[in-house]
Amino acid sequence: MRIQAILACVAVVLTHFVLAETAGARPTPKQIMDKLLEHDFWAFSGGKNSGVIVMQDKKGRQRTLAFDAISRKHKGILTKAIIRFTKPPDLAGASFLQIQNDDRDDDRFLYLPALKRSKRVAGSQRSNSFMGTDFSFADIDRRDWREGKYSAGPDKKLAKHDCHTVVVTPKRGDSPYSKIELTIRKKNFLPLQVKMFDKAGVHLKTLTALQIKKVSGLWFISKSKMVNHREQHLTLLHFVKLKPRDDIPDTDFARQNLGR
Repeated sequence: MRIQAILACVAVVLTHFVLAETAGARPTPKQIMDKLLEHDFWAFSGGKNSGVIVMQDKKGRQRTLAFDAISRKHKGILTKAIIRFTKPPDLAGASFLQIQNDDRDDDRFLYLPALKRSKRVAGSQRSNSFMGTDFSFADIDRRDWREGKYSAGPDKKLAKHDCHTVVVTPKRGDSPYSKIELTIRKKNFLPLQVKMFDKAGVHLKTLTALQIKKVSGLWFISKSKMVNHREQHLTLLHFVKLKPRDDIPDTDFARQNLGR
């Protein structure tokens, strides 16, 4: 009986040791990315938001866009979103619908008032600029983030925050990137910095979080900057209003609603 009691105690001690080791273990790159994608840091996973986009060229000339956006989840982490532009006057009324899919290419439709119709944005156009900004359609859909091959980089500090590093290697041929390096804050899984490398491996763009905000218990990147190093061009994205919601009807995300 004494031997059995000793063995039972040893088993308990080992169990606690294993659990402690597991609890303190570094999450895998996939676990980190799953956490990041579970809650969209740009409020595309459910909400009614508004913001401004400021583009600046290498001569310092600026152009400002204003937009309203609605979004919702429709399947796991997959989302639907509509962005409607309200300024400047030449762009007012333009809108963009994106529906993420897991079994085929994402659906993307762009409505321009001058044409009075919407057109599909094909996967072959993912590298194109989104509305003249330094964000591409690939940056907006983040399909490479969802489907790429993940590998771990070294932990680091960025702006005094403890961060994970995950390197994403896109699997899709229509990706404009050879790799994407994400520096992700451990506390809330927000990507504080993202570096994109072109097909030749040259550092093409850098996305930097300038301001983060907690709304209704959820963390968002409320201000960010995308720098295109090749073009010496940058884009500032500022969410003026962030209102998380999970009650926006699925019917609001129909293609025929884009021109309304």
